Amino acid sequence: MKTTLPIVLLLSFAFGNFVSFSQDIAADVPFVAVPDLLDGTNPPHFLIARSAPAPGETFTDNHFGQKLACVTERNNIRSRHEYARFDPFSSDGSKIILDPDTRWRIYGTNSYPYNSSGNLIATIDLEEPRWDPQDPGVIWGLYDFSIRTVNVSTQETTVIKDFSQDPVLGPIIAQENVFRITTRDEGESSKDKRYWALFLQGDDVVDYVERYIFTWDRELDTIIGLYEVQPNEVDVDWVGMSPLGNWVIIGGDPGNGGNLDGMVVANRELTQFRGLGNIGHSDVALTLDDKEVVVGQNTATDNIDLIPLDPAYARMELVRLYYDSASQFGLQSGAHVSCNTDGFCVISTYIEPGLPEKNWLDRSIILVKLDRQNPAGYYLAKVYGTTDAYYEETHATISNDGKSVVWASNWSMNVGQEDLFMMRLEMPSNWKQSLVGADEPKSEVPGSFRLMQNAPNPFNPTTTIRYSVSRNGPATIRVFDLLGNEVSEVVSGDHLAGDYQVEFGASSRVGSGSLSSGVYLYQLRTNEFLETKKMVLLK
Repeated sequence: MKTTLPIVLLLSFAFGNFVSFSQDIAADVPFVAVPDLLDGTNPPHFLIARSAPAPGETFTDNHFGQKLACVTERNNIRSRHEYARFDPFSSDGSKIILDPDTRWRIYGTNSYPYNSSGNLIATIDLEEPRWDPQDPGVIWGLYDFSIRTVNVSTQETTVIKDFSQDPVLGPIIAQENVFRITTRDEGESSKDKRYWALFLQGDDVVDYVERYIFTWDRELDTIIGLYEVQPNEVDVDWVGMSPLGNWVIIGGDPGNGGNLDGMVVANRELTQFRGLGNIGHSDVALTLDDKEVVVGQNTATDNIDLIPLDPAYARMELVRLYYDSASQFGLQSGAHVSCNTDGFCVISTYIEPGLPEKNWLDRSIILVKLDRQNPAGYYLAKVYGTTDAYYEETHATISNDGKSVVWASNWSMNVGQEDLFMMRLEMPSNWKQSLVGADEPKSEVPGSFRLMQNAPNPFNPTTTIRYSVSRNGPATIRVFDLLGNEVSEVVSGDHLAGDYQVEFGASSRVGSGSLSSGVYLYQLRTNEFLETKKMVLLK
C-alpha cells in the first residue's frame, strides 16, 4: 500500500586573591542518607554557625563532610546564576553564565572568583540563554522572533530560525500586535534542541499576554502545533518541552480557564491537554528508567510529587514537606527543584527572617534519586542565607553532568538587599555509580519509544536505523521523499518491547529501481508514537 506523508510534517564579597583549581574541592566521601523522604521526623542537622567565606575560600562542611567553595564576589544579583532549573555551566564546565546587568555575562571557571574582570569572556545580547548540550563554546537564546546561537569566543551570531519568515507564523506576526517569542524565562527545548515550545506574546504596549502557543521541530523546520490562547486562558506562567521532546508542559496559574487551568501537559501537536493540578516550583526530569516526569510542589498538599507525563504511569508522592507552624516538625521554608542531571533532582529550601529552623528540610539542600520503585534522599549542604527578596532565594541547581551544585547566598547579612555571592559543591566523581549501583542489572525494556539518527549519515549504499519500542504492539518504519511520497517500507509488524536495528539501502525502493541521491525522511509509527528524521543518500 502506498502512503503519502502528511503535508504538515513537511512544512509543518569582600575581595580576595584568585584561587587556582589545581586542588580538587570535592571530598570523595559518602553522602549522608535521609532516612525517609515521607517522614517529618528525619534528623534536622541544625545549622552550625560560622563566618561568611571570602571569595575563593574553600572549606569542609561541618554537617555532611562535603567540601564547599565561595566562587563569586558579592555583586548583588550579578554574582549569581539565573534559576534552579537551568545549568549555568557550559558542557565541559569551563564557562559559567551569570545574571545580567543589561547583557548576560560569561566567565571562565579556571580560577576563583568567577566574576573577576580577568575571567570575563563575553557579554551576550540574548533572551533566555541556554548552553549547547555538546559544544562548550556555543550558547542558544531568543531574540525578538528568532532562535539564535552565539559563539562566545568570536561573538558570531547565527540565526537558527526567524519565525517572522515562517509560512505559518509569519502572517500572524505581521498582522497581530505581538512583539516576541518566549517561554516566559522558565521553559526549555528538548535536551537535543530539536523540539521547541514557545509563546507568541502580545505587544507590551497593548496587553503583554500570551496570544499563541506553538511547537517547532528544528530538524524538519516544521510548525507541529499552533494553539490560540483564549481570553480566559491568558494567566500562564511558562511553557517548555519535556527532556526527550515528547510532551509540552504549560504552567497555567490556578483558576486559569479553558484548557490551561494549572499545570497542563499537551501533545506536541497541541490538540490534547491534560491537567496535572496546581504545581508550584518544579522542574522536568528523566527518571532512572527514562520516564519523562515533572517533579514539583503540589500546592494542594504542599508535598513534592513525581508526576509522569505519560498517563499510563502512576503519580507518586516523593517528599513530604510537613508545613505546619504549630508542629515541632513544621517546615518553615520554601522549596526549589532542579533536575538537570538524569535520574536525580536537587531540592533546596530558603527561610525568611525570624522563622525558626525546625524541620529536617529547613535551610537544606538534598539530592533525591528518581527511582519510581525505591526513591531515596541524601543530605548535601546547609543553607546559611536568609531570604527577604526574590533573588535571595537559594535556587540550588545541579549541572547537567552532575558534577556541580551551586546556589545563591547572602550568609544572612544585609538581608533584603540582594547582596549575594555564589556557593559551589563539587560532587564526588563516582557519586552516580555509588547511588545507582554499577553492578545493578539494567532493564532490557527501554523506558520510552525512540527513533535514533541513522548511521552512517550521509550514506551509500546502506545505513543502519536504530529504534526502541517500550510496549508490545505494531510498529512500522517507512521512508518518504521530500514530496511526501512513500519510497520504502523498511519495517512493518508486531514488536515486543525492546531495542531494534534495521539496515536500509539505496536499492530498497518500492517497486523497481533504486533511490537517487537526495534527502529522505524516515518515520517510526506505533499506536502511540510518531517520529520522523532526515537522512541523506550520496552516490
